[in-house]
Amino acid sequence: MQPEDPEPVYSDGLSVGCAPFTVALMFTISNSPNRGNLPPRSVADIRMSPEHAKVMAIILRKQLKDFEAQMGRPIQVHPGVMQSLGISPTEDW
Repeated sequence: MQPEDPEPVYSDGLSVGCAPFTVALMFTISNSPNRGNLPPRSVADIRMSPEHAKVMAIILRKQLKDFEAQMGRPIQVHPGVMQSLGISPTEDW
């Protein structure tokens, strides 16, 4: 890692907001269970144009599809997670 490289950040949560000129990605991390019922804390707030976000989503999907092909199996997501987010592993993927 070069001195000017940013530190890696882990995130286990994401919220997305869209406006005509901006897509906002708020990455969060859950608090440790032994800290009580505290809300997740923000670790990064990334803003970009809708065009940039769409290209990024296409590239990310392609990379993940290639990874699944290399592994010889799909990345498994718990059905409860899919249901709570209102997404389908077949229709949305």
